[in-house]
Amino acid sequence: MSKTRSRRLRKKLHVGEFQQLGFLFEAELTKNADDEALVDSFLSEVIATRNLSFGGWATGGAIDKLGRQSVTEDDRSAVLAWLAARTEVISLSATGLVDMWYSTPEAQQRTQLKG
Repeated sequence: MSKTRSRRLRKKLHVGEFQQLGFLFEAELTKNADDEALVDSFLSEVIATRNLSFGGWATGGAIDKLGRQSVTEDDRSAVLAWLAARTEVISLSATGLVDMWYSTPEAQQRTQLKG
């Protein structure tokens, strides 16, 4: 059943053309990894340069775009490639692009990318 909603309400509810996509990731680090330095590098080299937002820590988190925008597949690929290239990361898994406001656990299926 499709509801007819005003533009203002669609924006407030983050649906339709205002849907925001992002992704989740999990990483396993080596025992002697400096996770603080890894996060600092991650924020400055990837997150800030692509105008992204990151919630989490070195072992996993959520990535979305600043403002009312969606992460692109190019952004996702760049973030995951950077993480996979790090020697501190033993294994890495991530979801595809999911709705950051209304996604369900079923929609958050993870794909193993490294390890």
